[in-house]
Amino acid sequence: MKKYLSLLLMAMMVFLPLRTKAAVALDKQCSSADSNGIINCTVTYNIVGDAASELTVNLTEGGGAQVTDILTASGSEWSVASRNEVGNVWTVNLESIGVDGEGTLFRFSYRPSGSDDCKITIELGETQITVAPPTKDEPTDNKQTGATLPYIALGTMAVVAVGAYIAVRNKAKMYRI
Repeated sequence: MKKYLSLLLMAMMVFLPLRTKAAVALDKQCSSADSNGIINCTVTYNIVGDAASELTVNLTEGGGAQVTDILTASGSEWSVASRNEVGNVWTVNLESIGVDGEGTLFRFSYRPSGSDDCKITIELGETQITVAPPTKDEPTDNKQTGATLPYIALGTMAVVAVGAYIAVRNKAKMYRI
């Protein structure tokens, strides 16, 4: 009986302190640039585990991108409590009543610089995603691939064959064929 009681006590000591931690997944949805060149993005989340009531998100401007506005998203459980810029990093503090699951965190607008490394990096804890402006489709020049080479070879062989036939057609052996 002592054995079973000690095993039960050990099992309780092992499994009792286990607690799940919240895992957060981020995603973004961005519109195309408006007439002023500003792109609007909405940041969404998926929190699995414990409900969170406060979050701190960092927006890092890169390549000349400039964050112009950070707002609370309409219909979101999260509200922007404060936003501060230090250098090229915006710190956004969000508050809620404690939610988990899927939803919208906030909206932000930025002006891309046009350079190749223009981007906004969004960080929440260890989760990080990058927002880059859409690339423009530019036509490419057609390059010579050598696809006409077989036709040139076939044409040359045909000319050689016709020339050989004409040259030897009056000969006795070729004439009988």
